[in-house]
Amino acid sequence: MKIPVQTILRELTALPHRGTATPQGSEAARLLQSYLAEMGATTRMEPFQTPKTYATIVYWLIGGIVAGLVLIPFTGVSVGFVWYFGFLAWKYFNWRYSFIVKFPVQHTANNVIGKWKDRGGGEDRRKVILMAHYDTAPVSLLYSPKQQAGFRASLLISLWLMLLAASLATLEVFGVALPYLTYIRYGLIGYFILQAIIGTAGYWLKGYTNGASDNATGVAAALATANRLNQANLPGLDVEVVLTSAEEVGMLGAYYFVEAHKREWKRTQTMVINFDTLGAGRLTVVEKTGTAEIIEYKNEPTRIARQLIDTELFQDRAQVGRWHTADFDSVWFVRNRIPVLALCALNADGQMPRIHQPDDTLAFVDTTPIETAVDLGEAVVKEWLKTHLAT
Repeated sequence: MKIPVQTILRELTALPHRGTATPQGSEAARLLQSYLAEMGATTRMEPFQTPKTYATIVYWLIGGIVAGLVLIPFTGVSVGFVWYFGFLAWKYFNWRYSFIVKFPVQHTANNVIGKWKDRGGGEDRRKVILMAHYDTAPVSLLYSPKQQAGFRASLLISLWLMLLAASLATLEVFGVALPYLTYIRYGLIGYFILQAIIGTAGYWLKGYTNGASDNATGVAAALATANRLNQANLPGLDVEVVLTSAEEVGMLGAYYFVEAHKREWKRTQTMVINFDTLGAGRLTVVEKTGTAEIIEYKNEPTRIARQLIDTELFQDRAQVGRWHTADFDSVWFVRNRIPVLALCALNADGQMPRIHQPDDTLAFVDTTPIETAVDLGEAVVKEWLKTHLAT
């Protein structure tokens, strides 16, 4: 059964938001599971523990660093707090697993899974995983059009200042360059507190976004691509749709999914397509992401996609690009060397319009990038299958 893209977009955005581990997020998960069941998939939900928003993580990180800096005059042991929470921040904001995501308070969220199989192929069967996150982001001042372009630079400055704070705090404990280091420490305390306020004020003032572009569009593209591939009845191909939650917390739903299943996959027989934010701009094949650490998409699906967008069918509809403002669920596949194609839509300035903003609503969604993503996704899978048959 085919569920129209417009229906998916309309019904998902009818919810005020789909925040992680909220009643609205749970309602969205049930709706998506019903879509998958209507499409003939075997469905399940995979629960995991997560903070509700990144605000919890930011407060722990900043709170730990600030507490360590405040306690410097009283005990040198507090330097360890600064180093420890700075290390956790470096891991978290470079999109690696950081134990900070386990700090209180934890809530239950669900990934929604749908699978189709039994098309023959025996031991040589191939598997394609179609992914998109369905949760919506807190409103953020840091993602306004002017701020979005400088998001990475701002994040890098904060990370390096955390390293500076830990280094100077260590010197201060040993009595080096006093009282100048004390004044610098006070300044750093003020800076980190201000960053925590700016980074989370949008959430407390405005709540969650409706998330039409980010990422109801990606969900619609994943389901539509699954429908195309199932209708094509490609022999020896297993299709799986994975709709994750807690992407906006730090790609946690995808992390737990990969950790739970990566040992089941044969890298030479598995590929992943991740659809994220396809509501405005031109479809973009992502080649690089990352903050301080650069993450490169050097794999077969991405190579095939880059070849296809040079063909007549896609040359005026898609492009290659980079995205260094936060990251995608696909980062965990890259880190585990599992072939993944990451697709999003970027405007002429290389930005995603309206993400993490109150006006990320259905009224501003252009479905053209969604349609192109479905076409390209289908074409990449078919070409990937041909390549394997040829070998």
